[in-house]
Amino acid sequence: MTKEQYPSWLCLKTAPELPLKACLELLSVYPQPEEFVGVAQHPIYQSGLLKANTAEHLKKAVLPGNMPQIQQLMRHHEIKCLSYHEYPAQLREIFAPPLLLYVRGEIEPALKQKALAVVGTRKPTAYGREMCRKLLTPLCERQVSIISGLALGIDTVAHSTAVQNGTLTLGVLASGLDIIYPSQNLELSRKIINSGALVSEFEPGAKPDRWNFPARNRIISALSDVVFIVEGPITSGALLTAKNAIEQNKDICALPGNINNLNAEGPNHLLKNGATLISKAEDLMFLLGIDYEQGEQLEIRALLSVDEQTLCDLLKTEQRALSFDEILLKTAFPIGRLSTVLTNLELKGLIAKEGGNAFFLI
Repeated sequence: MTKEQYPSWLCLKTAPELPLKACLELLSVYPQPEEFVGVAQHPIYQSGLLKANTAEHLKKAVLPGNMPQIQQLMRHHEIKCLSYHEYPAQLREIFAPPLLLYVRGEIEPALKQKALAVVGTRKPTAYGREMCRKLLTPLCERQVSIISGLALGIDTVAHSTAVQNGTLTLGVLASGLDIIYPSQNLELSRKIINSGALVSEFEPGAKPDRWNFPARNRIISALSDVVFIVEGPITSGALLTAKNAIEQNKDICALPGNINNLNAEGPNHLLKNGATLISKAEDLMFLLGIDYEQGEQLEIRALLSVDEQTLCDLLKTEQRALSFDEILLKTAFPIGRLSTVLTNLELKGLIAKEGGNAFFLI
């Protein structure tokens, strides 16, 4: 939409006593808000479709008090806004579709390809990280778009794998697009904008309030062809995304996990109730309708030195992040040698650093 149209749409979105269902019914009759917002003589105000407070709000074209800030943030961060009429069609088909969708980057190219939503816990095991990376890499090499929520943990692994393998990726945020949450993913968010887009239904300046996260999950599933749950407790947001996907008639699949591990509760519950079990990349390709040759070698492993393999084996065995000092004690490497090995593994995309100076396998 144009800069001139945007205020009318935002006025409509913020109108009192106008629930979304009524708003969409209104748009089916009068599809362009700029034709009636601030136009007191428009026939909509005699139609009986609006309550008194709603009509007064629209007649006066009332805007949020922070409208100047919103517009400034949109200019500064190059944020576009798509209306209900403009954004991807599959998003309009869901329950409670957003009235507006904000975008940093380009959303359409990613949705012209097959799209896989990947969700999971913020505190994955080393197994979850490793399997997520290994299973997604062959799909990324075949230009499958990856959609996730830019959270720590599985979301970060999914987006990073897409970026490293040159495919498009979409990050769906639970805040305004000027606020990157968590802040640890600021650099990753810049890479996503350059190879896909960040999207949100929340106005610039909106904080990542906890009730925003369940709402954004329906957008993650709606934009995808298939939803893949990697790890997460049965009460996690990943299961809410799966629930949304079921309501949207999307294929659900999950990574099986150790029944003694809390992170396996969610995926194993879904598998028990009909989700497709994913044990290899070919399983995901089949669900996405991607052709592959039987027996084809799908994973290309990075060549590792003896020291690099030793460190990878250690992190895989420990199934957790290890601090630099812990690794130093367990490997008995000299400090300089260990620093070099860790740097090389980070560059190869096999390990990542989290809070402080701890490293984990991805």
